Amino acid sequence: MNHKMESRAGFTLVELLVVIAIIGVLIALLLPAVQQAREAARRAQCVNHMKQLGLAMHNYESTFGKFPYGHQTEVSGNTHRRDTWYHRILPFLEQKALSDAYEADPGEYVMHVVSDIKKAEVPTLTCPSDPNSPGHGGGGDSIGFQGNFGLSAGPGTYSIDTSTNPVTINVTDGNLTGTEPGGMFYRESKTTFRDCVDGSSNTLMASEGIVRRSNVAAFGELGGYWGGAPHGSFGFSVAETPNSSVPDRVYSCSATSVPGAPSDAPCENGNADGLSGRWNFARSYHTGGVNAVMVDGSVHFFTSTINRQAWLKLGIRNDGQVIGEY
Repeated sequence: MNHKMESRAGFTLVELLVVIAIIGVLIALLLPAVQQAREAARRAQCVNHMKQLGLAMHNYESTFGKFPYGHQTEVSGNTHRRDTWYHRILPFLEQKALSDAYEADPGEYVMHVVSDIKKAEVPTLTCPSDPNSPGHGGGGDSIGFQGNFGLSAGPGTYSIDTSTNPVTINVTDGNLTGTEPGGMFYRESKTTFRDCVDGSSNTLMASEGIVRRSNVAAFGELGGYWGGAPHGSFGFSVAETPNSSVPDRVYSCSATSVPGAPSDAPCENGNADGLSGRWNFARSYHTGGVNAVMVDGSVHFFTSTINRQAWLKLGIRNDGQVIGEY
């Protein structure tokens, strides 16, 4: 006897569950690839911004015969006390209107200029890999624009031991508040290409930092251009390698750690805890390291595991030491 086969209208429950499971696996496999592609694009944009910063610094040096100072010595009665390299190179970052408004403002401290000037964001000085960037804070209030880039100040107080082979550099502290911490930029620095004795391709100009929390009053975190310069915000120290677990030490932190950031980006409240010295280290959200622009304008990626002696030598403009592989 023949039996007529009945046609099925759809999937069984088991088949449907199998299809859903397969789709879930495919999504799980594709998602990391999508995220990696997005981060690659963000990192490429970050590199491009650093190249523009290097070009702006070169154009400034060509115009004035020297690089801008890291930050200015405070003089009672002067306007715009705590002025930094950031304010000096604004016209070279296609921000002449902002620069003109700033120069015309009579505020004694940079923190005292009108809010519309302070809060203006300069995209070139941000890195899209940082989820909190562009930020606002780092200069004593929660208003001033906070970027991701700072200049290389060197290691702080250091000595060179020529009795070892290879020669070693010993760091006493990473203090950025001194007049000569060893790098290209510091208080009232007036360096030129001639001062880069070790070679412009072997000396750091600038690198990255992260915004721990935005819209929070903090003082001294890297990229806090509007008032935090004397507390280290103008630059970074090479006393520790990138993404160090050693805390940054500033006047006041927007957060003492950032879960999810490399090494949790620790920070110490130097003023509240009575700690001497102020410094920031290079940090980023890029996997495995940070971008940095050299004095010659080239941009390189430096891993968090870079040899500490190599990183120190890259940060000192005139130690005369061979850097080697890094």
